[in-house]
Parts: sequence; structure tokens; C-alpha cells
Amino acid sequence: MGLKESLAKLSMINIKRGEVLFKEGVPSNGAMFFLFEGQLDIYKQIEGKHAKLRSILPGEFFGEMAIINNSPRAASIVVVSEMAKLGIINRTTFVQMSQESPEFLFLLLKKVIERLYETDGKIRAIKRQQDEDSAIAKVIPGSGVSSSENEEGEAPPEPFSDETTPVGE
Repeated sequence: MGLKESLAKLSMINIKRGEVLFKEGVPSNGAMFFLFEGQLDIYKQIEGKHAKLRSILPGEFFGEMAIINNSPRAASIVVVSEMAKLGIINRTTFVQMSQESPEFLFLLLKKVIERLYETDGKIRAIKRQQDEDSAIAKVIPGSGVSSSENEEGEAPPEPFSDETTPVGE
């Protein structure tokens, strides 16, 4: 059986704009996901602020650390499209997909390595920008420099309040 057939058998969930799939630091439920439709944004707390790392687009896997070592979630995931359709991959399904479709493991490993490099670079850039903003604010009080905005100049969405219940957990 190929990867497409395996993906077609996944349990599906639909979540709406603004909903949090999961929050950084919370225990995982041992599941990873495949995005079929919609767009999600990944946020990570860096020096007390939520910074957007990247977007997840249809056709991408994410949350694989929950399958491999059941670690807490490394970042927060928020739905930014009207609706997102996701397939849930638990450990049993992961093992089955790995056995039935060796291409699945190759694609996943390749993507994880790419993300590691990309995320490391992004975090370094965010920290560098925060350091520069802090230095400017010290030299020019009231300069209005703020590092609480993401790269597009938008403030992160509100779903990070403590009252928010993640959808995927």
C-alpha cells in the first residue's frame, strides 16, 4: 500500500480559524498530524513572547516528536485559515504507515531535518532582532520599537491565553 492510501485511512478532524490545536510545553497525546486543507501557524515562546516560526500548508506532516518520544509539544499551533482539515496519526498508525510505505519515513526524516535548520535560523534571527530592538530602546527611550510583532508586523493571535483549551490535546 502506498502513502496516499495510508493517508486516506486516517481519522480526520476539522478545526476553525483561531483555534489552538496544541500549546507549547503541554504534554502530547502521542499523535502527529497531516494537514489536508487549510493553513496553520507555528508559534514558539522566545524570551517571553510568542514568535511566529512558520506556516504549515496542505501536504505537510507535523507533531512527529510526539510519536517518536512522546515529548511535550515544542511549539503552539494555531489555525489561520477559515477551516483546517487534519488527519491524526497515532503510534500504531505511524508504525503501520512506516511498514507499508518506506517512502513515508524518508519524507518525514527529510522534512524534520529541513525544519531543524530552518527553525534554528529563525530563532537566531528573532533573538538578534530582539537584542537590536532592546539596544535601540535603551539608546532612544520612547522609540516605539517593539519585538512583540511577528515578521509580517502583525501581533500574534489571542489564543495563547491560559483559558484556551487546545483542540488536539
